[in-house]
Amino acid sequence: MKKLVYGIFTFLLLTSFQQAPDIEKTLKDINDTFKNMEVKLLNWPEDLQPKLGNLKKTAFMAFPKKETKGKLPLLISLHGGGGKTWSIEEQLKRSSEVKGLSLAELTGKDLILLEPNSFEKWDPNTLNIMLDYILENYTQIDQSRIYLIGHSMGGRGIWEWIQQSPERFAAAGLGGFSGVSENDDFAKLANFPVYGMVGGEDGKNVASAKKMTDLLKAAGNKNVKYIAFPGANHPQGNKMLFSHVECVDWMLNFSNRN
Repeated sequence: MKKLVYGIFTFLLLTSFQQAPDIEKTLKDINDTFKNMEVKLLNWPEDLQPKLGNLKKTAFMAFPKKETKGKLPLLISLHGGGGKTWSIEEQLKRSSEVKGLSLAELTGKDLILLEPNSFEKWDPNTLNIMLDYILENYTQIDQSRIYLIGHSMGGRGIWEWIQQSPERFAAAGLGGFSGVSENDDFAKLANFPVYGMVGGEDGKNVASAKKMTDLLKAAGNKNVKYIAFPGANHPQGNKMLFSHVECVDWMLNFSNRN
């Protein structure tokens, strides 16, 4: 009986292993398809990982395939709550379809994309530690042109991050989350460019996105844009946000250089 149970367990284990996605093949398939960006996996160093809280050990980066000169802007994309339980392979494939990697490819711009992955909600403190590491090790990044984009949990993470460290970023595009309050630090963001985006049929998130942009304008912010994608629910709003090239084009006009 023990041998039978062991045999079944071994078979299931081997079958599961054989059916597991091959991340290198997924990566190759993406890069064979993409015309503008070269996608790479970034594994955080072992001595850094304990400082990164709930971030998964692997992040995604993308660089222009064509040769570029000079410094490049950095676009950081934060995923939503669904990614918390997905494998890295699943996140990689999805990002190439409806997340940060797909947006970077779609824009055709000379920029670097960074997309970290998280087991839990985003923490601005660990994100700042992550960003410190990136800027230290990728010196081709223009530190005055760092941009953020995210939806749902990712949008909420960006909203909290820019309130804590607005000086680090030049602009942000975000939406698909609720809970914006008059107690948020709108005065701190009075000069910070924000592009609010939400699916027009995304329940309470619509009012939240509108409230965010209205209160930013009321604080004196003149660089605020807002769009509710007509007829889009939450998943559709995510897809439209990450294909809204106009947002990236708009953000790239801004720099936080003094």
